[in-house]
Amino acid sequence: MDHLMEPMLRPLAWWAEQSQRQACRNAMVASTALTAGRRERNEVQEFVEEVLAHRQPRAGGAPASLSEASLSEARLG
Repeated sequence: MDHLMEPMLRPLAWWAEQSQRQACRNAMVASTALTAGRRERNEVQEFVEEVLAHRQPRAGGAPASLSEASLSEARLG
């Protein structure tokens, strides 16, 4: 009986293997893209923090766009 079923099951097994391989490739691509985005955000954050650390204090303080509240919101986002 198994020898009669094997020809019908072979394409199904092939499809399952190919589907799994494609899913793994898709996951690796997505992971790589997320890692690149995270790295870029970290680089931008480090740059902004370095620029702010070297800024000369102004009489009126930091402009509203660079207030601590907006900076902490940007870090959370």
